[in-house]
Amino acid sequence: MTASDKDKSKQKKIAATAGGAAALAGSVAHVVHAQGTGKIKVGLLGCGGRGNGALRQNLNADPGIEVIALADLFEDKVRKTRDRIAGEEQFKDRVKIDDDHLFWGFDCHEKLAQCEADLLLMATAPAFRGRQMMAAIKAGKHIFTEKPVATDVAGCREVMEASKLAGEKGLAIVCGTQRRHEFSRVELMKRIHDGAIGDLVGGQCYWYGGGIWYRGYKEGLSELEWQCENWYHFTWLSGDQICEQHIHNIDIMNWCFNGPPAKFTAVGGRAWRSYNDSQINSAREVCRKYNNGSEDNWEKYNGDIWDHIFAEFEYPNGARCLSFSGHSPGTERYDEKIVGTKGTSNCNNNITGENAWQYNGPSVNGMDQEHIDLVKSIRSGNVLNEGQRIAESTLTAIGARISACTGRSFNWSWLLNASKQDLVPKQEDIKPGPGIFHNIATGCDPLV
Repeated sequence: MTASDKDKSKQKKIAATAGGAAALAGSVAHVVHAQGTGKIKVGLLGCGGRGNGALRQNLNADPGIEVIALADLFEDKVRKTRDRIAGEEQFKDRVKIDDDHLFWGFDCHEKLAQCEADLLLMATAPAFRGRQMMAAIKAGKHIFTEKPVATDVAGCREVMEASKLAGEKGLAIVCGTQRRHEFSRVELMKRIHDGAIGDLVGGQCYWYGGGIWYRGYKEGLSELEWQCENWYHFTWLSGDQICEQHIHNIDIMNWCFNGPPAKFTAVGGRAWRSYNDSQINSAREVCRKYNNGSEDNWEKYNGDIWDHIFAEFEYPNGARCLSFSGHSPGTERYDEKIVGTKGTSNCNNNITGENAWQYNGPSVNGMDQEHIDLVKSIRSGNVLNEGQRIAESTLTAIGARISACTGRSFNWSWLLNASKQDLVPKQEDIKPGPGIFHNIATGCDPLV
């Protein structure tokens, strides 16, 4: 049994009765009211496209969901989201957001955590997820969080601590790795874990896309606020593409093996991002706006993430899986494959080999189903807690990135227990003002 499995088993026992969970702390007394058929009051943290999508999926998951609060770094996003969701006919009677439940600024997560919501949905830049989750759990809130949940090792450790505390308080944590909630994959993984393809010996996973958005200069934003608006392009804010998108495929590999790799080896680099004329021209303009017309050091506004990382994950049983992630024009692949001694699987809906199998059951949208599963678990009192598992998958992606950026191999134990990587400034140091820029990794950076 892996650390994740042991943690889940423990958390299920802790959450066996609603009364026992609520008695653990006065701050979670309201959890009882979210069970059964009553209203579940929801607050949203992060009012961008993904946050708005998650809010609709949560509303669709249960007729008893009622939205009472919104929070974001930017006031205009909060107000636009309220106007938009309140104006949708199917939700009009379930959106009840007063002006004093609209929060913005770098500390908006702290304000949101203190409102009377039962459940918080989190979809901000992943750099801040650990402190956001910890504040919410301490305040007695259930959580839905988008992936990844950190951009550095320190952040992953904080999420693990928040997950442990959630288990003690009987609080749910469900994360946006929706493949774990798709019926076909759940049935497939039962078979893989029961030995249908034999002993696992290797695999591959891919997330290679054509590119992402780049947001240019916006009047009225400080340099750091612009950077947060453009978060994907900065490793300390996004974790790089391997964390932000490829984590879906990495999480599938970890699911196959019931836990994270034992060893990491990776290489990568930055090529296309350094000659993408459209983005470079925008970066030069941003530089001029913040530097009195000068283009000196414009490169930092072009971001520091790489555009490809290739990694080998060696799992505890000796199996080795290859990981391919990145962005480049005209390239597109998003899938997984696992290989065993008796067959192979696409990690989605079929097995080939001695025990050939094809899923023929009902199909669901995992992004909808994860909210349905979350709400059902809250109502039953037998809460889901995916916090440890998503922290492990996030740390797996970060481990590959660190290996690629340093040119060094290392094991899981060192990464989890010894690495001192901490990229995100303390909460008190985050405020409107100058941006936080790091040099582009060289491939032989020091191992920290």
